[in-house]
Amino acid sequence: MKQKPWQGKHMWIWILDKIGTPEKVFEDSVRLGLSGVLIKAWDGYLAGRFLEQLHSIVKPVHDFGLIAGAWGYSYGNNISGEVQVMKQALDAGADWLVIDAEAEYENPQGPEKAIALGEALKQTLEQDVPLGYTTFAIPSYHPRFPYREFSSFCSVCLPQIYWEMMGMPLDRAFNLSITGLSAYGLPIAPVRQSFGPVTPADISAFASASKIRNLEGISYFSWQDASAPQLEAIALVPYGRFQEVSPWARLGWYMATKRAIMDGTDPKGAVTREMLATVLERLGLLRAKA
Repeated sequence: MKQKPWQGKHMWIWILDKIGTPEKVFEDSVRLGLSGVLIKAWDGYLAGRFLEQLHSIVKPVHDFGLIAGAWGYSYGNNISGEVQVMKQALDAGADWLVIDAEAEYENPQGPEKAIALGEALKQTLEQDVPLGYTTFAIPSYHPRFPYREFSSFCSVCLPQIYWEMMGMPLDRAFNLSITGLSAYGLPIAPVRQSFGPVTPADISAFASASKIRNLEGISYFSWQDASAPQLEAIALVPYGRFQEVSPWARLGWYMATKRAIMDGTDPKGAVTREMLATVLERLGLLRAKA
């Protein structure tokens, strides 16, 4: 069965340059145990530097075995323009698209704009392109937002469950979000903030709450604003790749597995002498002339 692109653990990227070089991002993605990254590729009907940063990162992301998602903010005031830049993101190599739709759709015209966006996307994109949308977490708090319309043409909803900003406990925020969104029949892959006064315990609690509810994927917004302790906590979250590998060993484990020096199993197992001899032979060290 083909993996759904939202499965596992993902990080959102707004401005790539504020994180570091593409090479650093790729290596840190492995250390964080990410399944993929979500890169901003458009804003309304504009692409520009956002599309450029997607272009710069897609191939290396794929080379590291990661999923490259593209996201952008939708204003709904130039549907044809938005659809064209979304198509450009796919042409640049994005594996899937996420539409960030918020206050601009929370009005009487919102459903009409959402339907128009969905129809335009169906006419322009390939039928099997995975689409997601991210927005307010709790439908009952936002009755004017067109959840039903977005859910009619998207494959997954990524609610922004920022419970402190909502002024409520984690479980209440999760329960209200999941209960409300389940009416629309889509998989749910929640988003957690990784900016501001968010503790490592909060990062872990979000993942645990998602795991208990059998949600297939989670993500954190955004990488550029995350502190070192927050990133360390994200690395320990048991979603995504290399869950059984210690964060400090993931890059080496990935490279050794990719080069077939290791077989990718039992990362914490003991190494026997015959295993060590095999590793040395695969590295070519036993065939060097004295």
